[in-house]
Amino acid sequence: MTVTRVAEIDVDAATHDAVTVLLRESFPGYPDRSYFKLPPHFRLLALLDGVLVGHLGGELRMIRVGERVVRAVGVVDLCVRTRGRGIATRLLAEACAVDCEYAVLFADDERVYTRNGFVRVDCPVTWVKVHEHRTLGLSERVVPGSMMVKPLSGTPWPPGDVDLLGHLF
Repeated sequence: MTVTRVAEIDVDAATHDAVTVLLRESFPGYPDRSYFKLPPHFRLLALLDGVLVGHLGGELRMIRVGERVVRAVGVVDLCVRTRGRGIATRLLAEACAVDCEYAVLFADDERVYTRNGFVRVDCPVTWVKVHEHRTLGLSERVVPGSMMVKPLSGTPWPPGDVDLLGHLF
């Protein structure tokens, strides 16, 4: 298996199509496109014999946590065609190998993330609400049990409210 990092601007139509198929197989009700709200900054593509078997989107973002502004990579749309082969773990390791202080994600099922060093954080979060290519306003609330973080620089996650300074990833 090979994992390739591709800047979103460099993703070709055939790859977008393959990613769309995998996302729709993995997430019921996913839109018929290769991203949910907005395209990620980069994608990690896991290929086995030329076939897409895993995907992870990455968003680079400055976010505010309490009084600190931190550099984070947002993890979005992690999915694999076959579980139990270490594909998700490999994609997460690659996503976390960036020059950021933290990796941040929102997940309903925490199992793969806790095995890979992520912990739950419950605090008020502010983000720009985006739906079907329209900005709907701001949301500020606790997203109970879904926000997870992983320190990448050895600095513990700071206390305080989180402002994503953009849309929810």
